[in-house]
Amino acid sequence: MTSTIKRKLVTALAVVAAGSAVAFTSGCSTQGDDGVVTLELWSFYQGSEADFTQKWVDDYNASHPDVQIHNTVVSQTDYTTTLIPTALANGTAPDILYVEPSTFTKYAESGALADLTPYYTDELKADILPAVLDSATFDGKLLALPMELETLGLFYDAGLLESEGIEPPQTWDELKSAAQRLTTDSRYGLVIPVEDSGYTLFNFYPFMWMAGADVTDAEGNYTVDTPEFAEALDFWGSFTSNGYSPSSLQIGPWDVGNIATGVAAMQESGSYAIKATEGDYKDADISVVPLPSPDGTSGITVAGGQKLAVSAASKHVKEAADFIFSGFGSDDISVASGWVTEAKFAYPARQSVIDANKDIFNEGLRANFTAFYDTARPEPSYPAAVTEALRTALQDVMFGGMSGKDAAAKAQAAIEAQ
Repeated sequence: MTSTIKRKLVTALAVVAAGSAVAFTSGCSTQGDDGVVTLELWSFYQGSEADFTQKWVDDYNASHPDVQIHNTVVSQTDYTTTLIPTALANGTAPDILYVEPSTFTKYAESGALADLTPYYTDELKADILPAVLDSATFDGKLLALPMELETLGLFYDAGLLESEGIEPPQTWDELKSAAQRLTTDSRYGLVIPVEDSGYTLFNFYPFMWMAGADVTDAEGNYTVDTPEFAEALDFWGSFTSNGYSPSSLQIGPWDVGNIATGVAAMQESGSYAIKATEGDYKDADISVVPLPSPDGTSGITVAGGQKLAVSAASKHVKEAADFIFSGFGSDDISVASGWVTEAKFAYPARQSVIDANKDIFNEGLRANFTAFYDTARPEPSYPAAVTEALRTALQDVMFGGMSGKDAAAKAQAAIEAQ
């Protein structure tokens, strides 16, 4: 399933990023009269992650006078929902792309990603965890370079739960009961993502798996019209339909500032939130436990994370590949290590980075995540039509008044209609 990427020259693109308008230069690379190649990167990080990304760019630019990376910071929500899809369609995509499982297959199918296989050494392929390497492969080609693995847990206001006499939930019934008890006129019991986005789907996957459901069967057939899938949808949708979770947020659903500022008592978020608990929200009494499971004993989390890719439309694929491999595919692992230990907390995609930073993975709340890291399943990647059907099913149960059974049947029909 492929499509032609339209190419037309656009000199500027205006978007809303971090609450303000940001002007873009044309997304494709340029080469000046002096021979200097300028590559476009749109990043969406904030805080320490943004600082780290910019330093990586600055350091690279300083050591590569003939290749300069132009980094523009945009809104993370807009990046995957509107900015990149629009830019890919009209030929203004940046040379360097961030992709995740929810978008990887869609971009790969459309031919939007350059083949990076020639830039992988055998040593690098052996160093990357096998499941992660598979997640960057499409039609036998390596189309991206993994940066990280991020897992999900249940964050909570430890002092508040203790004062209310509520133990951190371990089962689904306990989670629903705690969310109900902790919901007041001025506070929600639980924050889960609700946007029609890949991030919401990412957060839903563990609950789908814990219900005994999956998107495909052993033969690879799409099988979402099942009682187990319907059960997972009903459970997920019950929090918004009962008013225990907000239908919209002022800050991102990944930001545990929702707990720190009193918006909610509990929140599903990821290992990437730990850095904020040690910085901006260090005065908040935030802790984390594994995601509750139906029976309290067979928990599952999901391992996702960003990958770096190069636009197939770039005129300077080799230069763009050199930049991303300099950070996350090089024998020098300083950038790859710093990303998962300094800029944020995540698990690295490479064994060498894990071995070099073992002690850090057992500090503070990192130890909580490390304790249940082995329950993680890789975030799956499906064709765009399947992902869209799953996202719609979540919206149907959260806001459309639809039962899980009906939403699952509708999703199945939508998938089979493709």
